[in-house]
Amino acid sequence: MFGSGTDPQWEPLAGRLPEGRFEIGKDGVGLLVVGFDGSGPSRNALAYAAGLARRDDAALLIAFVEALNTSTLWFFAGSPIIPDAAADLTQDLREELRGAGVPWRFVSLRGDAARELEALASTYMADAIVVGRSRSSWRRSVAASLAKRARRTVLVVP
Repeated sequence: MFGSGTDPQWEPLAGRLPEGRFEIGKDGVGLLVVGFDGSGPSRNALAYAAGLARRDDAALLIAFVEALNTSTLWFFAGSPIIPDAAADLTQDLREELRGAGVPWRFVSLRGDAARELEALASTYMADAIVVGRSRSSWRRSVAASLAKRARRTVLVVP
């Protein structure tokens, strides 16, 4: 995990699970997974999720998912240099969430974005996944894939 927000001892499930039971969305929003890549739509999704989290006293788990087919930059000596986009996004997140008043944590993953966001939400028993609208066609978008396969609420923010 790369960055953290207002609560360094971040426990998104603390106080939410009466006697170890959990029902998605039945006891109010406690944790939102947010897909974030620094694009305009992902910034809109982050802003929406932060507002929702603040109003519902919830936490954010912000995820950057790097595709497995990301191109590698090559150094002049032939050694591959893979840009660390997640590290670049950490400072952006600190600025975006400054003063938001919500606990948050940032993770960086590699793989299929829809699958990784759903797996993360399942692992942490998140109530919803918030993503921005894709610029590509709807059939190939992360939002469309999540809408088809997710087992929890998916919020698509324009």
